[in-house]
Amino acid sequence: MKQSFAKLTAEQSKPSGKLLLRRYIKEQTPTLSLAVLCGSLATILLLLQWVSFALAAQNIIVDDLPWQVNTTLILCFAVAVIGQALLIRMQSHFAQQASLSIRNAIRVAILARWRKLSPLDLQQSSAGAAATQWVEEVEAMDGYFSRYWPQQMLAVISPILILSTVAYFNWLCAILLLVSAPLIPLFMILVGMGAEKLNQKYSTMRQRLAGHFLDRVANLTSLRLLGAQHEISEEVSYNSERYREVIMKTLKVAFLSSTVLEFFTSVAIASLAIYIGFSLYGAITWGPAQSLSLFTGLAILILAPEFFQPLRNLSQYYHDRAAALGAADNLVTLMYEAETNAEKCHIKLSTHVLKKSQTDSGINAPYTLNLDKLSIGYRQRNALQGPFNLSINSGQMLVISGASGCGKSTLLNTIAGFLPSIEGRITLEASLDASQGLAQNPAIAYLPQKPWIKNDTIYQNLLALAPQTTEAKMLQVMDTLGLSNELSLRDEGLFTVIGEHGQGLSGGQMQRIALARVLLNPAPIVLLDEPTAKLDLLSKEYILAALASLKPKVILIIATHDSSLLKLADMHIEFKKMDLED
Repeated sequence: MKQSFAKLTAEQSKPSGKLLLRRYIKEQTPTLSLAVLCGSLATILLLLQWVSFALAAQNIIVDDLPWQVNTTLILCFAVAVIGQALLIRMQSHFAQQASLSIRNAIRVAILARWRKLSPLDLQQSSAGAAATQWVEEVEAMDGYFSRYWPQQMLAVISPILILSTVAYFNWLCAILLLVSAPLIPLFMILVGMGAEKLNQKYSTMRQRLAGHFLDRVANLTSLRLLGAQHEISEEVSYNSERYREVIMKTLKVAFLSSTVLEFFTSVAIASLAIYIGFSLYGAITWGPAQSLSLFTGLAILILAPEFFQPLRNLSQYYHDRAAALGAADNLVTLMYEAETNAEKCHIKLSTHVLKKSQTDSGINAPYTLNLDKLSIGYRQRNALQGPFNLSINSGQMLVISGASGCGKSTLLNTIAGFLPSIEGRITLEASLDASQGLAQNPAIAYLPQKPWIKNDTIYQNLLALAPQTTEAKMLQVMDTLGLSNELSLRDEGLFTVIGEHGQGLSGGQMQRIALARVLLNPAPIVLLDEPTAKLDLLSKEYILAALASLKPKVILIIATHDSSLLKLADMHIEFKKMDLED
């Protein structure tokens, strides 16, 4: 969406699925309006169809006129039937086109929100649940946009057109229709509210149950190696049964809604038929009964079900609305959290002319990272480490060491903006010239312990995070990291296909490919988490040499257990294990 989601939260303290759906509806209002227009024109042709049919029946049965006299009426009937079918087809086309455009826009927005989420946030939900959001929950909105929204407009326009025609023939019949009409939307709302609550209640559960199956499929190899096929089969069977029960609870309410509406519609039409029949028979003589003829009576009886049909269609589509609201409530939570988390980046950029500070190597430093009374941790009342007061210039390297679990990765995640600090702040000072580069490139490059590798060629993996680079630069960096010879001996160099999570590569090769992306697109601040862990001596030597060449260009912060990195460090912090109270 072009409008910022922050605007949504400004209008409403707690974002809602309804507001999200309305915002996307606005983007496709012209197309949806065309669908409503086609439906309204189809209703007009419906009136022409049945009025011409009733008039032809009057001429043939009562007035005993020859067939030739009714040629015009028969032609009108045929044109109305064909035209109505075409208009209904056009209504469906425009509605489906709008629905497809909106669903594509929602998926683009989901991707954008996912990109804003930090790796820590993404780890809190399974890939199966994310796949369910991407596929099932977005598809659940199709009925709302393609059927329910146009029909809620037609549920007002079409009955008014039909009621006006009936009132022209017999005002008392119009009053009978008008009195019975509110019962349908009343019961639709009452029963539909129950369906909506069930959808919202079980929406998250459906997402988890669907995600459960996808997660098990993604790990079939591990499950087979562990010999857990039987246990997992029973677990999937149990959760499938729970999924069926959740779906059936929602469908029961939807079927109840349809049954109630059919009952009241049948009663209303039967009452109207009794009045018309007794009036034609002569048993009722008061009011406009004497003006009824076969033509007007037949036309009213045929149009009566058509009067209720738009309302009945709306009731059938009401569960589409409930399903869409349940899905939208989940998606709005994702989007709101992503927007909120994107604002958690605690690095404040201060653009002004810095003094030409120099590092030990004599290189001018365009950037300075300041940690001002910074305390880090996962719980607001307990600081894991801190407070820190540091200033790190471009061309300098900070090494953080300490026992596992003492907060090394936590500090990197805090500097990267993935975690809020307990206290203090982080600022990045830049010269005016350097700050212009920040507007085009990210301020931070972060290489975690388990780097992201996608199922594609090495070339595409490098291009994913360094889109401006060239093949020549890739080859140069690969040579610097000692990968050119290793991959060309048995594979196809840059066009070697690697699997998800680096299948087909050794640990050292995968780590060096991940580091190559940083070297191809270095940011002012480079954060590395255990870049030399679990590597052989040769791979480690290549990485140390690459870091030595990278250091003069950036602010380099490394969390590590490797003492060999201390030789390159300008600053060193050793974390002590802290005992935190619950």
